[in-house]
Amino acid sequence: MKKITKTIAMLMLASLLMLMLSSCSSAQDTTTVSSEPIVTDPVAVEAEPVIVPMSDASDDQFETGTAPEVESYATTGRQDGERFESTIMMEGIEETIKYEHIKSPAIGIEMDYDYESFTRRSGPASEAFISVYDNADSPENYLELIYSDENADSAAASIAEALSDNYEVIKSTRTLEKAGSCTTIDASATKDGQTPDQLQAVYVIPLSNGCVIATAHYSFEAAEGFGHRMNDMMNTLTIIK
Repeated sequence: MKKITKTIAMLMLASLLMLMLSSCSSAQDTTTVSSEPIVTDPVAVEAEPVIVPMSDASDDQFETGTAPEVESYATTGRQDGERFESTIMMEGIEETIKYEHIKSPAIGIEMDYDYESFTRRSGPASEAFISVYDNADSPENYLELIYSDENADSAAASIAEALSDNYEVIKSTRTLEKAGSCTTIDASATKDGQTPDQLQAVYVIPLSNGCVIATAHYSFEAAEGFGHRMNDMMNTLTIIK
């Protein structure tokens, strides 16, 4: 009898143990966990909008070096491409010059150039007038004009500093006949006081937004010739009011 009772007790204990194991199994989380990393859907995340201040946005138009559009020029009344004759003094002698009038909205200027002495080459925001006697791809005597959105004073300071590496520069103010006051930077002597083969005269002309930078390049031998002609061409330049 004791043997039967002991057997029944063991069976009941085994049944109780099985019931406890079944309960634990049903209580476990059966959700499948992926081994892949959790990635947030980029579409579901709204990024903060980038707001550009109006002052910065308006300055973007000058990054390409294009002068701001205006309604009218301080015009001489001449048409773009119009040709005419005028006289200048060359080494004390009066000389008749054949000019062509040009308008360059990209720079913000109009001016006349001596088309018998120079070949015109235009860029997106630049004008170059190259001696007809020079190789156009490697000229020695030429006048180059570009538009810059930099402040005229700042541009003049940067140019003077760059030229001072090789030249003894002279920075001054002068008045062009039709464009008014501008800063000029003369680079006609080396640091040791010698005369270089190539001379430069830079004109920095202020605009309402930026400036015009005109650089006359000429050899020492051509200073009285091409240098003088370029100076006369600069005196025909008018800017946007």
